[in-house]
Parts: sequence; C-alpha cells; structure tokens
Amino acid sequence: METQATDTAAFYRRWAQLEAHGSSPTYERLAHAVADDPTALAFLHTLPRQKRQPNLLFGALRWFDAPVEDPIAALTFLAEHAEALHALMRTRATQTNEATRCAVLLPALALLPGPLAVLELGASAGLCLLLDTWAYEWTDESGAVTRLGTGPVRLRTQVTGPVPLPTELPPIVARLGLDAAPVDVRDADQRRWLQCLVWPEHTDRASLLRAALDRAGATPPPVAQGLFPADVPAAVSRLRQFEPDATVVVLHSAAAAYLGREERTVLTDMLTGLDVRRIGLEGPQVSTELGVRDVPEAAPGRFVLSLDGRALATTHPHGRDLHWLTGAAHTRGRHAPVQ
Repeated sequence: METQATDTAAFYRRWAQLEAHGSSPTYERLAHAVADDPTALAFLHTLPRQKRQPNLLFGALRWFDAPVEDPIAALTFLAEHAEALHALMRTRATQTNEATRCAVLLPALALLPGPLAVLELGASAGLCLLLDTWAYEWTDESGAVTRLGTGPVRLRTQVTGPVPLPTELPPIVARLGLDAAPVDVRDADQRRWLQCLVWPEHTDRASLLRAALDRAGATPPPVAQGLFPADVPAAVSRLRQFEPDATVVVLHSAAAAYLGREERTVLTDMLTGLDVRRIGLEGPQVSTELGVRDVPEAAPGRFVLSLDGRALATTHPHGRDLHWLTGAAHTRGRHAPVQ
C-alpha cells in the first residue's frame, strides 16, 4: 500500500485494517492507538513523510524493547523516548527480507529463458537473490506436495490455480542487488534490526529469517549501495558485461511501494527502454501505477505477481500462498512432479 500518505492518522487506520488485521492483532491495536493519539502523530510529523510508516515505527519500538503488546504503555514509551526513536528512524529503513517470497517469485522466473542475470531492487540483505539456494515445498489444494532443491532452509507455500511449478532451479549466472542501505548479513546489529521488523506473532518468520541469514552469511549475496530508478541503468550494464548472453531480469518485491507515483512511472519507462525482463511482487495499487495489466480488482491485502507488465498471480505479502490467475501466460512453465 501507499507509504507516503499525507494523512498519517488515516494511513495508520488503513494499514491496521488492510495489513495487520488477521495477521498481527498486536500491531492492529497499536496502529489504531497511534492514529488516535495526537502526541504520537505529532512525533511522526517531525519525520520525513517516507519515514512515518507503521513498520518503521513499530520496528524502532521493538529495537528499544518497548512493550508493543500494550498500546497505552507503548505510546507512553514513545513519548518518553522520542529523541532516541527519532534518531533511529531517521537512519534506519524498513528492510524486511522475506526469503519465502522466493517461493512465489520462482514460478515467474522459471518462465524466462536461461541463463539468467538477476538484478533485485531494494534487496536489503539479498535473501531474494538466492533463489537457487533454497529448498522449496509447494502444497496444492488437494494436499499434494511438490518439492524442489535441497538444503536446510525450506520455503513452504500453498498454491491454487494452474500454477506452472518449475521442474528445476533456475540457471542464475550473475546476480546483483541494489539498496539504499545494504544489510551486511554478517553484522549482528544489522541482523537484529531485520529481526525487529518481523511482526510479534510471526515466530515462524523469525525462525526462518535467522536460518536464512545464517545460510546467506556463508556466501553473502552481492548487494551494492544504490538507489532506484537512478542507478538501475549502471547496474544492468554491469550484469551484461559480466554475462553478455544472459537474460537480464529485474525483480522487486515490496520495494516499489517506497517510491512516489512519478518515480514508479520513471522506473517502468526505464526498464522498458533497457530491454530487460521484469518481475514484480507489489500491492495492487502500486502494481497498477507501474503499468501492470490485468490486476485483479478484488485483491485487498494481497500482492500481485507480474511478469513484463502483466499480472500472473496474487500472493500473500510474505509468500505464504500463491494463487495463479486463470489465463495467465506460462510459456515455458512445466508442472513439476509431486513427491
């Protein structure tokens, strides 16, 4: 959803209803409390608009071990520690890195001809660059399970619809991430910040994140400091120089939401001009503003998976499930055998 809204109170109420409801009762209550509290809103208005997001505020509160489960106590903590929270929020960003999103990105990536050179925008710690590293487990409506890959970190996703599950891991010969503040997977403080951004009830996500960071720490993915759209052409050129014959694919998940509307248009036009393949995983409004076609009208609280500007599927924001849209193209996809 929009992360640069002008009406902060309304933004927090919408976020509570569309994002937190049914997923985090703790954050749902806290978001409503912030929306109703003049002191909290005044604090947020001392920050740049793009720094007023619930995830950033709540992650900062958890960094300082604030009692987020109690809205009144959390708001009291905010008022008493406003200076420290302000300083942290000015320097930190919402860099949630959901490895499970790879399980919904992979079917789209598998439609592209290899070998592949992957550029991820807003890469954070680069966990979604390691698409060929994880083990996957997709469960369909009948309960049948499809598995792919090996290793200790297994990503599990429910699937519905005619999803073209891949039969093999993609041949990635080059990869690069861009992020305004790359996360060093070997740095304890940076790892802790990512943990603070995981919602309180999501203990499974927290455990998976720890395991994924441990795996990534053994061979850190290449994430460079950079902004998008501005630094995208140079990054694409770098990948093409590394592997001239590879299919360059630019992917982003929950990243374009942090751009303004004009920047989204610039990004879409730029990627078209660079003649690259594009995979997006964003909210419906953001996807529409990126020029994605066939975005489902009724997809509240869902993300839209798109390939080259056409919607393929809707997904849970954290990759827990994937619903492939009827009629979505899957030109190279093959269903994997059930194991």
